[in-house]
Amino acid sequence: MFKVSVSGLYIDRKSGESVVLLREENGDRFLPVWIRSNEMLALAIETSDGKFRPPRPLSHDLAGSILESLDARVVRAIISDLKDHIYRAHLLVEFDRGILDVDTRPSDALILALKFDAPILVEERVIQQRLRIAEGEACTEDQLRDRLQEIRPEDLGGEGLA
Repeated sequence: MFKVSVSGLYIDRKSGESVVLLREENGDRFLPVWIRSNEMLALAIETSDGKFRPPRPLSHDLAGSILESLDARVVRAIISDLKDHIYRAHLLVEFDRGILDVDTRPSDALILALKFDAPILVEERVIQQRLRIAEGEACTEDQLRDRLQEIRPEDLGGEGLA
C-alpha cells in the first residue's frame, strides 16, 4: 500500500464526468477516480481550506458529526480494489470497542478521510489494474491530463457555501 493525497478535481472532457486525481505522496504515480458531481462538490468543500461552507450540513457532515458524537474517528481510507471499472474502498473507523472496517464508495472514503485528517492509502493491485485498463485504452498520463479540465472549488459556484 502507498499513501496518496488529493491532487486536484477535474472534469473528464470526453465523458463530462467528475474526476478526483490522487497522487502518490512519495512517488510519481497517480490514480484518477471518477465520481458523481455531488461528491465532487463535497470534495471541493473539504479541499477549500474552509473557504466554502454549505448553509446546512451535507450528508458527509452528518456522518462526521455522528462519528464525533460517538467518540469515533476515521483512522484511514483505503482504495482497495478495481473490479469492472469500479473502484472499491474501505474506511477504518476507531471507536471504544475497536476498529470497524466499513465497505464504502471511494468518494465517501476520501471525503471522510479529509474531514478527519486521516491518511488515504491505495493498494498496489489497484494501480496495476488501472495500468492494465489504461494500456487497453492506449491512454498515457499526458493523454489523460489533456482529457481532464481542472476545477477549483470556486469554479463550482460557491453561492450559498460561503
